[in-house]
Formats: sequence, C-alpha cells, structure tokens
Amino acid sequence: MDDEILKKADVLLESYPYIKNYKGKIFVIKVGGSILKIEQARKDILQDIAFLEVVGINVILICGGGPFITEEIEKKGSKVTFVDGLRVTDKNTLQIVQDVLYRVRDGIVDELVEKFQASASSILPEEKYVIAKKIHYQRGAEVVDLGFVGQVDQVNNEYIKNKLEKYKVLVAAPLFYDKDGVLLNVNADSVASSIAESLKAEKLIFLTDVLGIMRHPEKSETLISILELSEGNELIEKKVIKEGMIPKAISSISAIKNGVKKVHIISGNISHSILLEVFTKAGVGTEIIKDGEKPD
Repeated sequence: MDDEILKKADVLLESYPYIKNYKGKIFVIKVGGSILKIEQARKDILQDIAFLEVVGINVILICGGGPFITEEIEKKGSKVTFVDGLRVTDKNTLQIVQDVLYRVRDGIVDELVEKFQASASSILPEEKYVIAKKIHYQRGAEVVDLGFVGQVDQVNNEYIKNKLEKYKVLVAAPLFYDKDGVLLNVNADSVASSIAESLKAEKLIFLTDVLGIMRHPEKSETLISILELSEGNELIEKKVIKEGMIPKAISSISAIKNGVKKVHIISGNISHSILLEVFTKAGVGTEIIKDGEKPD
C-alpha cells in the first residue's frame, strides 16, 4: 500500500484522542484583523473553525478589525490615536469602528454558513451577553479620557450556552453596551480572555501574524512551544514580550489563572494552524500552561 495513504491514516489516528476529549467543549478564538486581510489565511481559518464544529466543538470567535478601522479613519481624513495600545474612540471613530467590525463579523458568518455549511450565527451587543463599563485610564498621576472605550464588566454565561445549543459557532465583534445603554469599544484580546474565563473554556486561542511568543522576537527559531505562567510573567518584566504581544500575554496569563484549561498563541499565516495546534502532538505555536502542568 502507498506510504502516503498510510501517513494519512496516522494523522487521523493521532487526532482521534483530541477529538474525543474536546467533543462538547468550548473554544474561544480571537482572530486579528491583520490576518483576516489575507485571503488564503482567512479561508484556512474559517475552514478550521468549520472542522471544529463538525467534530462537536463549540466555538466563540471574537473578530478584530484594527487595520480595516485605521484605513477607514484615515480615508475620512481623521487622525488615528492610541494610548498604550488602546484606540482613542470619539463619537465619529465609534461609528467607524461599529460599521467596520459589524461588516467583518457578518462577513465571517456568511462565509462559514455558505461556503462551509457551518452552524454559525452573529451574536449581537443588543443581546446583552456581555455588559461593559467605561475605562477611566490612568497613566501615572494623569487620568486619560479614551472616549467610548470600555472593558468587560459582566458575562451572561447562561445566555451564551443557550445560544450555543442552537448555533455551534458564535461570531462576536468586541463592542458592548454598558448598564446605561452606551456602546463601548473593547480590546478584542481582553474580550476573548474574559469570555473564556467566565465560561471556563477548554481552550483560548489567539490567532496572530507572528508564530507565537519568542525569546528573541526577530528570530523564529527561538519560538517557545510550551510556556509556564511564571516564565510568562518573567518575560513580560524583562520586556522580552513587548508591544502587541503584551495584551495577548497578559490576557493569556489571566485566563489560565481563572479556569481556562489551555491558551494557545499561534500564527494565522500557517496553513490550518488551528488544526495543527489542537489535534497534533507537535503543535505550531506557543501553548501556555500552569506551572508544572502537563502540556497537550
């Protein structure tokens, strides 16, 4: 018999215990806008998510849209302003953020349903599955007004679980109302982490445009495959983890401390990286675990 055929059987057998273990569990996945801009990467990611649904895994997908939002703001002649990685969001910017993120979200749902026949649906801020609160951002002694920028205050687990009974993949934009009905822009990494923590998700997966966490960010061969919490904190303190990776690392550490089983930071540029990370022993990114815990 052809060796290639036998290798395919080996791959299926390797994935079997993972599929069996994860059936009926919840994965929270955050995908960044920079990855969604790449057509092939987007297709592979959505196909992977459809595969997760077919094997019985529930998925909550949080979609970012940073590059799309920045493009739209600049196109309208406005200025893009960030404070420590958080987008300053005035009323006009909020409208752009809303238009862009809802378009991204609904486009993902349409593709999942039409191209991959997945059981998928948007989940809307109006459903109040998350309540936000405005951030009063402090930088040293100064309080910086970020505008319509918030953080997760409450997560309605029961509502989300009930909706997952009907649709196996829920796609969310990181915009939520506060208790007074004011819409707020919330960092997508922290949204994914907060929802994963509240639901005690089996996995939280960050899809990025880099391989994962590296000891030397410019050298791919220094990728850290397994990262324990204590080392993660140490790498943040030593500024090995920096810039855009900081919110992902902080969100990952918080998630592990608060009941999420495993966190993965992987590249969306690697074809079918979700399946490779979740259903093979080798994996392709960084898996974050508790100190002394056995990796997948």
